[in-house]
Amino acid sequence: MDESADTTQPGELPLRLFPSRIASLGFAVRLPHDWPAHALPEEQPDFTDPSRLVPLAAVTAPHAAIVWAIAARPAYGDGSLSDWAHYLLAQHGLAPREFAEGRLGSLPALIGEAVQPSEVGPLSVRFAFAEDGGRLINLTLTAPALMADAVARTWVASIETFALEEPGGTTVPLWPPAADANAASAAHPDIATPPGDEDSGISLPTARGAAAGWAAHARADGAATLEPEHPINRRLRDAGVGLVPRILELDRERQCVTLGCGALTAQLTVPLGWHVIDDGRRVLVFEPDGTVQLHLDLLALDGGGRDTLLDRLEAQARRDYPAPECLRVQHGAIDALVLRNIQDGDQPLEQVHLLVDGPKGPDGAQVLRARVTAVPACASAAADMGELMLESVVFGSFVLPASGSDSGPDWWLAALLLERANRLHEAEQCITDAIDHPGAALQVAELYRQRMLRLDAQGQTDAAAEAREAAMRWAQHCAAGATSGGAGRALSRERDAFMASL
Repeated sequence: MDESADTTQPGELPLRLFPSRIASLGFAVRLPHDWPAHALPEEQPDFTDPSRLVPLAAVTAPHAAIVWAIAARPAYGDGSLSDWAHYLLAQHGLAPREFAEGRLGSLPALIGEAVQPSEVGPLSVRFAFAEDGGRLINLTLTAPALMADAVARTWVASIETFALEEPGGTTVPLWPPAADANAASAAHPDIATPPGDEDSGISLPTARGAAAGWAAHARADGAATLEPEHPINRRLRDAGVGLVPRILELDRERQCVTLGCGALTAQLTVPLGWHVIDDGRRVLVFEPDGTVQLHLDLLALDGGGRDTLLDRLEAQARRDYPAPECLRVQHGAIDALVLRNIQDGDQPLEQVHLLVDGPKGPDGAQVLRARVTAVPACASAAADMGELMLESVVFGSFVLPASGSDSGPDWWLAALLLERANRLHEAEQCITDAIDHPGAALQVAELYRQRMLRLDAQGQTDAAAEAREAAMRWAQHCAAGATSGGAGRALSRERDAFMASL
């Protein structure tokens, strides 16, 4: 039986204390007060079976369809936490759709999600693995897939607040050494790589640290999918669908790439291995087999708020599909509308509309919307990837504030250094190479505006006048290359405001 502490703050889940059952593994964690903890059978631990864990607690929601549980066993003799987690997941019939580095309270951990078939439909199984003082700890939250989003905050609260009464400190690495990724499995028969994993279609990260966030969604084709002459990209280009955005930064270690997307007037990071097409109005991120598609575009709020926009999206969904299941979710800065029980012909689908604040548009406030559409088995991972991409977006990266500050992306700092060395053509090239968007001209104009101010302050009036003329010349180019009437009007207004500042 657990005890509830009286230190709950308004809006917080109560801190609940669970006494040790084995190996001094008493702990505290925040869970809903009305979720009962169930009595566990008294048994003598038997770890001759390497897949065996002993339950420490089982807590259920009042309707008993949702189970939060924790179990433990002695750590294995060798290998990494990743080896152990993969082995145990496979032994219990779970193929992870997500698998990334995180924290279980203060402990380094591996956290993810899997789907488990059952007689009542698919179950979402969120899991966390950690090691402390030679003790392997496993937390899970199991819920019907349709209810998984409703308990996401409970899961996050439980892994963030978990604390052992007697911590011993971690003693094993999370990941195997890069050169020995398969050696631990071969060296220890009880920690084998799950059979068939190579052919499962699931990309599991092998990098350490924050790289696992992007690596969990990366695909094997790597940067090849962003080559303009890739057969798929060439076919879409020739059909007038759109172009591959320009690569601003390729990070193979983190397995991601940052792109300059003209449709969003922003930088966007995506995992490697995905196709990306920008048609000037939206950005499409997809896999060729059609199991997952993400559309990113800017939507005007038209004087309302996000809720009003979600109302419109939900109303449209109810017109498009006979009986969609609609759920509203708020997670940090993101508001979402989840649609289930929809289909394209005979293909069941799930869809999520994710909204974050966007830049001010020509007609007022905007939001950036990521519309994520996927087959049900991939929907949760696809939505997480959509959130990760939205968090990466940097708006206004094409035009820096006219403040004279020496801060910004590497390409801007490089352009400033080249300008001050009077290598003006190279400075211009540095900017236009980095920005694949008509706004690049205004960014070059800003470079010359700052040059004008600096030279004028130094008394070099003739050189300052030349810089002013160059700034005006580049500003005049700003709206000429816009891909749509709306973009042209917006850039024209930016140009006019800039020229007025001269």
